[in-house]
Amino acid sequence: SAAGVAPRTALKSLDRFRDTWAKVAADAQLEQALARAPDNAGPLNSHLLVLRTLSTLNELSPEYLRGLMAQLDALQWLEQATQKPTLKAASKASAKVAAKPASKPTNKAAPKPAPARRVGPTK
Repeated sequence: SAAGVAPRTALKSLDRFRDTWAKVAADAQLEQALARAPDNAGPLNSHLLVLRTLSTLNELSPEYLRGLMAQLDALQWLEQATQKPTLKAASKASAKVAAKPASKPTNKAAPKPAPARRVGPTK
């Protein structure tokens, strides 16, 4: 049937779009990481070793690298989502509270509350 063919074609084009987008995003992430490489790092610098590994992995198996980066992104997102507020964030919040001006004290006596009315069934 013609109706059954259209969704499959749409799904195939969606899969191609996702694959293309994953390639572009992974390449951009790798380029950003390589641009942040330390200048005068020694041969055993862990940051430089990770960058070399990612670069080599991209040459050997770009699809594996994309899958690995997707997993790392998911793990990073989960870590951030489950992280408790840090001391820095808590100090910012308390600084905002401390920065609010206190209400000015007044010399007037506070008004007395009105007596409570008794509400009962109506006849």
